[in-house]
Amino acid sequence: MSQTTQDNSIANMAAVQTAIANQDSAELKQLLGGQTLDPLQKAYLKELAEIGSDNQIRQIIDNTPQKGDT
Repeated sequence: MSQTTQDNSIANMAAVQTAIANQDSAELKQLLGGQTLDPLQKAYLKELAEIGSDNQIRQIIDNTPQKGDT
């Protein structure tokens, strides 16, 4: 049984959190590519990114579209 990113969003969010914790900007960019985040998700990820000091991680999250943005 194959699962896509949308079908496995909890696992994808866990992978995003791990990439942020590891300050792996390349992995984070790949995981968030083509995604639209819920405002609460985006705020949470930004808060996680602030624990580390990698500005590139924060910029990737900031550049990820948010639901409701036009």
